[in-house]
Formats: sequence, C-alpha cells, structure tokens
Amino acid sequence: MSELWEFGGHRDRDEPGRRPEFIVVRGEFIGTRPDHPYGPALPRLIKSRGLQLRLLLLLLFDAQCRAEPGERVRNVRTIVGPAGENYRTWRELVLSETSPTRGTGRTAQDLRVRQITEALRALEGQHLVSIPRHPGGRRDYDAFELLSEASTADEHPPYLVPEAGIRIPRQFFTELWVFALTDTELATYLLLSFLRWRFPSRHLEQGVFVTAETREKVFRIARATWRATDLLHRYRLIDRMPDPRRQYRTGKVGDPAKRWANREVAPARFKINNDALSRPALDVIDQVLGAPTAQDVFRRETGMDMPGLTFDSTLPG
Repeated sequence: MSELWEFGGHRDRDEPGRRPEFIVVRGEFIGTRPDHPYGPALPRLIKSRGLQLRLLLLLLFDAQCRAEPGERVRNVRTIVGPAGENYRTWRELVLSETSPTRGTGRTAQDLRVRQITEALRALEGQHLVSIPRHPGGRRDYDAFELLSEASTADEHPPYLVPEAGIRIPRQFFTELWVFALTDTELATYLLLSFLRWRFPSRHLEQGVFVTAETREKVFRIARATWRATDLLHRYRLIDRMPDPRRQYRTGKVGDPAKRWANREVAPARFKINNDALSRPALDVIDQVLGAPTAQDVFRRETGMDMPGLTFDSTLPG
C-alpha cells in the first residue's frame, strides 16, 4: 500500500505518484436522506465474509493515488496478469486470509483470485463497478471499470475523483487498517468520519454522536454493527468521551426515563484519532487482543488511559 501511495502502483519507481494525504469519499456512500428509495451503499456491503467492502475502498485509494480531483479513472490493473506488467496486479495488492483445502490443488494465490472476482461480482450487483462480457456472456474481470460510490440502481455514472467529501487519512490504507478491521468496524469508522465531516466544530469541541433513529434511517446501520465502537476505542482509532452519568462498561444510566426528562442523558459521544492510524494495524490488533498491556486493559475497563502514562504511537520493534 505504501508503494502504491508513493508511486501510484507503477513498477517503475522513477515517477512519483500523487501521494494524497487524504482519500476522499462521497457522503452519499455512507448516509442518505431517510426517505431515499435505496439508501447508501455502505450497509449493503457489510458481510461476515467476503472482500467487497475492502476491495471497494482499495479501488478508491488506487484511483486517487493515480488521478487528480475531477478526473475520470481508468482501471490499469489486471487481476493476475503476466510477469512484467507496468502496474501491480490486484492479486498483489489485496491482503486477505487464504487457507487452501488439502487435496484440491488450489494455492493461496488461486483462492485470492476467486475472492477478488467474487467481490467484483458483488460490487457489480450494487452498481459500483461495471464488468464487460465476452461473447457468450462470460465476464471480463480484467476490464472492469469503477463507478461512483454514490451510485444507485437508477444512476451509476463513471467514477470521477471527488473534489470534496469525507477525508480518510492515507495511513488508513498504508498501515493496512483497511484490511485488518472487520466490515462492521470499517462501517462504524466511516459513519463516524461522516459525522466529523458534517459537524467539524462539534467533533473538535465535544465529540459527535448519532441517535438510534438516525443510525437506522439515515445510515441504515444496525445496532449490532454499531457495537464495533468498543473495539475501535480499544484500538485507539476513536475516543469515547467520558460521561459521569453513564457506566462505561455496561452503558447503564439508572432510571433512563427520569434522567431523559431531566436532560441528564445523551448518546455516547466519540472523537476520531487520526494519529492512531500511524501505527501498523496488524501489530496493534495483535497486541490489544492477544497480549494487552496494562494501559490496554485499563482503557478497556474504564474507557480512559491510565493516569501518569502517555500513549506512545510507536510500537517496539
């Protein structure tokens, strides 16, 4: 990913890439008006298995590392391709878990190709890519073209690099968070990024929140997906703002009707930490889930960092 960002994914390193500090995503991909007939595409890409959400985000990253805002983007990569192609293939760029079944003769590379083509078919079904057909109807995956991430069944124009929108730091991609997070974590992070974009001053001063009604009607995100805020907080990608009236681990607020009437209860508020993205995603997740430090445990149990300890954004080794 870092090479793609630095050189546009071109094997010839004589020419630098665009090196954008932020990847811009259209807001309609994440949230729409409550009465929108289709709703945003993001929640339809959330799956327990499959690459479709990660692949789409990778396609946006690749496009903006090669093309300027306002430009139409042409796919220059093949799925596998012969040795010596000018641009690295999608199979080289995609990071996914591949566990070949013994006796099938399939390699990890074969399985990754199948995962990519299945994800492209899923994106085609959501009108986010266009895949031409060979005579006879067989898909020509190498010739697919990216469509706007705001596409619907009624309108799906070619992808143009947006000039404005939700800005995702490039470290989200170069440090592999895009592949390390689950679909629910990715969707929740993008939803909070939408809120930061929509309410920048509020995010800076006190954090942003979303009510259950807005989450379900505007973003079409289920409560089970929203629970990913817990792990995003533990990874330090977001901070949950302290609320002395709410128990951190349980979220209980005593008598909710009475406290709501007294205006003592508000939804949990969050801030996004751009700096935390600079840590390698796989190392962070392995540490937090597999070998948590005292600081990690304290943050998990209380929602805060341990007093007297400063968070170091660099991992040893």
